[in-house]
Amino acid sequence: MKRWRAASLAAAVALVLSGCGGTGGGSGKSGDGKGELLVWVDNTRTPAAQQYKKAHPDLKIRIVTIPPEAGYVPTKVSLANRTKSGWPDVVFLTNPAEAATLAGEKFGYAAPLDDLVPKSVRDGFSPGSLDTCTFSGKTYCLRNDIAPTVLWYDATLMKKYGYQVPKTWAEYQQVGLKAAKDHSGTVVGAINGKYGAGTYFGSSGCPTRDTLSLTKVHIDLGQQSCTRVADLLQPMAKAKAVTTVVPTDPAFAKLGKDDKILMLPGPAWFGDFMFGPAFKIPKGRIAAAPMPTWPGETKPYAGQVGGGAFLVSAHAGDRTEEAADLVRWMTSDVTLQAEQPTYPAFTAAAQKWGEAKAEDPYYASDPMPALTAAANALRPGFGAVRFEADWQSSFNDTLGKAADSGGNLRTALSSWQDKLEAAAKTSEYTVG
Repeated sequence: MKRWRAASLAAAVALVLSGCGGTGGGSGKSGDGKGELLVWVDNTRTPAAQQYKKAHPDLKIRIVTIPPEAGYVPTKVSLANRTKSGWPDVVFLTNPAEAATLAGEKFGYAAPLDDLVPKSVRDGFSPGSLDTCTFSGKTYCLRNDIAPTVLWYDATLMKKYGYQVPKTWAEYQQVGLKAAKDHSGTVVGAINGKYGAGTYFGSSGCPTRDTLSLTKVHIDLGQQSCTRVADLLQPMAKAKAVTTVVPTDPAFAKLGKDDKILMLPGPAWFGDFMFGPAFKIPKGRIAAAPMPTWPGETKPYAGQVGGGAFLVSAHAGDRTEEAADLVRWMTSDVTLQAEQPTYPAFTAAAQKWGEAKAEDPYYASDPMPALTAAANALRPGFGAVRFEADWQSSFNDTLGKAADSGGNLRTALSSWQDKLEAAAKTSEYTVG
């Protein structure tokens, strides 16, 4: 099985918003005007695309493997907009937030899929997983995989120290503070960029990027769903129970090697791609639990950090139905998706994918109950936005700096609000 390259996890390039005059409407000049179905996918998805091509010898399909870097697709589509040719009929996004750019008026690239993909298929995706694809009631992409957050923990260390796996955020804070005091250097979380904003604020339902349409976004960090996160993290940041070191940084990997990662709320893909390969934590120690519940709630809502999506070009012309069929198959074929490296967005495929995961000897216990619960509890209001890069960097410039310096996190929320509003307006959103 080809593994998703971890390098793409750290890519953070500003989205290109300078596309000129996306016209939409199917010019018929996708595929370089050669009458072929032009498909752009990353290295991981290339074998599946080739499999589809082999199964459809009557279709002229050209597959191009593209790099997974954020910003690559919008840049290339912007160039195609200028030349009025060369648009891919199908494209895979390693950063689903770019759907907001490609569906926007400036680019005019993404075609609505509501009339192209049956509702029965769209209803088969995990609840809320297509929210990042939906603007003003229209679905502009299908998710390939999702990255719901769970509470990862080191079962061996938890048992050794005599701690119980927390079920509420209050219990999580209590365990984290005690661990930091009794076992110097031990951490229970990471609050950096998307790992802080998507995991903690995303799971709480804080409206940092609630897309109301392609031109309007709701941002209100004064809500309780935001201030309660700041209150949770304030004493933990002071005690160094949570770190601002990004999990993909070698410095964080050292924490794993030194047995200092007690718990780590994070996305589903951390299980396969971080704890063993990066953090060097031996097999039989890592387990997953549902995210802790917030005060007044009983459902363990999950945040989101990652995943991918497929789009169909509005310029595909007479190839539109073929393009939509390929996207439908790539995202919902159970046999295909069960062999993919990350958690499938399509529910039936996720169940099949989970059969092997449940028997994986790396884990201390079956992680699928927690992963399945998370996939079915994605917190609403976490939309795709054109200011994704600024959303991450502004978190670090405000909350991250406050956490490092001992500053007040509630006060930092106001600064983050200002930066998010500025980024949204620069990206031509009305903030409501």
